[in-house]
Amino acid sequence: MLVTILDYVGVNGPLILFISSVYLLFNKRNLLFYYVVGFFINIILNIALKGIIKHPRPLDNEKLFNLAITHNNKDIFRNGLPFDIFGMPSGHAQNVLFSTVYIYLALKKINVLLFYLVFAFITMFQRIYNNYHSINQIIVGDIIGALFAIFIFYLSQRKLKGIIREKPDDNGPI
Repeated sequence: MLVTILDYVGVNGPLILFISSVYLLFNKRNLLFYYVVGFFINIILNIALKGIIKHPRPLDNEKLFNLAITHNNKDIFRNGLPFDIFGMPSGHAQNVLFSTVYIYLALKKINVLLFYLVFAFITMFQRIYNNYHSINQIIVGDIIGALFAIFIFYLSQRKLKGIIREKPDDNGPI
C-alpha cells in the first residue's frame, strides 16, 4: 500500500507540483506566466538534452539500447506504451526541482518549500528505486532544473522592475 502511494506520487510529482504552483501563483500573474512558460521550456530542454547525451536508463538491456540507437528509435515499449530509453538527465527530477526552486524564490515561504521538498524527494526516490534513473541522472536533472528556475525567476524580476517613470501632475488639490 505504501509503495503504491509512493509510486503514484513519484510518477505524478511534476504534475502535482505544477498544479500546486499554478494555485499558489494564481494572483501573481507575472510570476505565474513566467513559471508556466518556464516549466514547458524546461520540458523541451530536457528532451533536447536527452537526445544530445543519449545515456541509457539503468534497467535497459545494452544490446536493446544499442540496437535502438543504430535504428534511430529512441522509444521501446514497456507495458504496451512507448518508453523513452534515454535517462540523462532525469526529466522528473528536473521538473520537480524547477518547481521547487521557482516557488521558493517567488514566495519565500519555508512551509511551502518543505511541502515541495517532500514531493521532490519522493519523486527522486521513486525514480531511483524503480531503476528508471541512476543517481547521476537524478543529480544532473536536479542541477539543470534548479539553475533553469533561477534563470526564469531572474527574467520575471527584470520584467517586474521595468522602467520607472514619474507620474505626470494631474493638477489636483494637495
